[in-house]
Amino acid sequence: MKNLTRKDIAKAAGVSPSTVSRALAGSPLLPKSTIERVTELAAKFGYRPNILASRLASNRSFQIGFAVELWPGTRRGPIRMSYYSTILDSMVSAAFERDYNVMLLPYLKDGKSAVEHFSNLILSKHVDGIVFAGLTRESNIPAELLKRNIPFVVIGSEAVKNKFVSVNTDPHLSMTEMFKSLEGRNYRRIFFVEGDPEYYHAVSLRASFMKVLEKSSLSLAGVIKGDYSRSSGYDSAGKIFSMKKKRDCVFFSNDRMASGFYMYCHEHKIAIPDDIGVIGSDNDDSASALYPGLSTVEQPRVEMGAAAVNLLIDVFERKPVQPVVIPNSFIERKSF
Repeated sequence: MKNLTRKDIAKAAGVSPSTVSRALAGSPLLPKSTIERVTELAAKFGYRPNILASRLASNRSFQIGFAVELWPGTRRGPIRMSYYSTILDSMVSAAFERDYNVMLLPYLKDGKSAVEHFSNLILSKHVDGIVFAGLTRESNIPAELLKRNIPFVVIGSEAVKNKFVSVNTDPHLSMTEMFKSLEGRNYRRIFFVEGDPEYYHAVSLRASFMKVLEKSSLSLAGVIKGDYSRSSGYDSAGKIFSMKKKRDCVFFSNDRMASGFYMYCHEHKIAIPDDIGVIGSDNDDSASALYPGLSTVEQPRVEMGAAAVNLLIDVFERKPVQPVVIPNSFIERKSF
């Protein structure tokens, strides 16, 4: 028996070969009845479309790029961090649901060479569009790609100002819940250990923290500079305990810094929460593994990754899109 082609299926279904390709791809432009008829005939005759030909016909690769900046000279790559790995895992699942694959796109810096690299990947049909995460606030990549009409979505950047499609979180509700819990336990002051201000997440989290603090009964004990690393959380402890008073608490802009603070407290026989309350941010796996369990502001990374993929595919399909903002939630454990 000869190998079936889409022309054979088209003849049996009474449609054109191009309609067969669109029907098997589930094109929203075709009537549901046509898609069902073509699909049933293809299954009946055992037709298997040539994937490469299908991609060429649709002018798509059905690949989504996930761009991550490499950090030369460091032993810890980005995918080893739960922020990137959780987003990537969610993207893979969401893309699979819509018949796409995800390809990792490493790059070295936010510069012209990176922009050229991404543009060439799109033009050569290696990927149909790109999801970015971890861009600094000063990155020129989004603005340059906009000029070139390259389809992309950015996770964690200032979308309103820059007018690109984005996925962000809103920490206001979680901050409100956190301060309410602290007031209920009669805490009087709170330290704020900030993240790296080069990133939008750090700036938006601080702004929300300060806004809710103004309406709280707690006072600000001090602001300590951090950089999201475990070592900076450890180093912040000496400064905090030099200023500490009774019924004080400390909020860290991520859980990694909080875990460094935990280490300092363990080494100096300081009891959490008896001597000081501790709250982190992100809800990394380490947050529940620490003892006592770390209370934290959850960053909805699973939802962020899925939203980015669905937004990008909607862009491919020329559907109207709007920036997505997902509220954070507060998880209370035993650390305060």
